[in-house]
Amino acid sequence: MRIAPLAASVAGGVAIAVIAYTAYWFIAADEIEEKIAEWAADQRARGITVEAGAPQVSGYPLHFKVLLQHPSVDNSAGGWAWRGDLLTASFRPWRFDQFDLNISGQNNFRYLDGASWRDIQGTIEDGSVWLKLDGNRQIEILLLDLKRIDLTGPWGDGSASVARVRGRARRTESGARDAVSPATEFASLALDFEGVELPAGYGEEMGEQIEYLNIDLSLFGPIPSGDPEAALRRWRDDGGTLELNFLRVRWGPLGIETTGTLALDAQMRPIGALTADIIGYGDVIDALILSNMIPLGDAFLAKVAFNMLADKPEDGGPPVLRSVPVTAQNGDIFIGPVSVGKVPALKFK
Repeated sequence: MRIAPLAASVAGGVAIAVIAYTAYWFIAADEIEEKIAEWAADQRARGITVEAGAPQVSGYPLHFKVLLQHPSVDNSAGGWAWRGDLLTASFRPWRFDQFDLNISGQNNFRYLDGASWRDIQGTIEDGSVWLKLDGNRQIEILLLDLKRIDLTGPWGDGSASVARVRGRARRTESGARDAVSPATEFASLALDFEGVELPAGYGEEMGEQIEYLNIDLSLFGPIPSGDPEAALRRWRDDGGTLELNFLRVRWGPLGIETTGTLALDAQMRPIGALTADIIGYGDVIDALILSNMIPLGDAFLAKVAFNMLADKPEDGGPPVLRSVPVTAQNGDIFIGPVSVGKVPALKFK
């Protein structure tokens, strides 16, 4: 009978494979801490301080699950810092280019506002991030899903919350930045906010609940690395644009759906040409009057002009501005022919 020797050979081969894989897994697990330390050193050389407790590695046999206690990133030169309670990263032993992250719990963020640092303290009930890296170990795709976020910050004693945030970011052009044409889509970003609760007193007459806010952007032309202001100026000078694929928001009586193209002028002010459907503009104008944000005479003229442009629904609902042009030019914002506000220049200090 040849079956027994064959079975013994197969079993022996499987045993050798299991032993070899097990040895590989534990050797690689030991090297993860070294790789994290090397990466932190690289970031430190760039002026970014990354700290965390000693990584705890588990997940044998099909995963590496890396747990980091109290991780933090301090990019003071860039004007921001982050610290969390716990960060968990999981990935397959044979896929070092795809990572699942969990960032639930306490997450605190600091940012530089002029000469002062501002703090935002947040808790995330359930937060997950999926990353895919390219051949240069740079992030190519990022998927984000955060549930039940509670925030306190520089706006006072009141807190804010978001029921859910979902996001998608993708670097669509992987070539060298200098080789990318301004006509080429370099990156894209989409964010969906659901159930936003603003701090008390911040909604004015619009209310403190934003039902949803959806935005989808495409960046054309690469933004160079380095100083943010110099990078944006070069992006502008090279003909870079930002395509607003869509923006949808429902905030109290206000509903907006818009699409168009944005850029920067010589004074670093946003310029753009968009089209929009707008519902509830009358209530918004009334809110601006009550908040002393628009003179009464200008508000009256805006209402008259908008009422002339708007469609009147047969069911008696509020009038709707449909496919109305929205333009930003020379520091002014226009809805149709009506000037509704100013656009300040971007400031970095």
